[in-house]
Amino acid sequence: MNLDDALNRYDYVCLHYGTAEDYAHDLINETTEIPENLRFYINYEAIARDMKLNGEIIEIERDLIVTNANEF
Repeated sequence: MNLDDALNRYDYVCLHYGTAEDYAHDLINETTEIPENLRFYINYEAIARDMKLNGEIIEIERDLIVTNANEF
């Protein structure tokens, strides 16, 4: 991918400043109703790892995550 390709896809990605685990935590809590008694059982580190392995997010550098990464 060159710079022109990246700029053309600007509208298809979102940046998140924080760790991959932070992103997973924010995404889950913003999109899912989690009962209070289950909140401590969610492994956000594992969810973030799976999101990276599946290509859903790309960690550009520490604390900078690109979401919708599979659009590339």
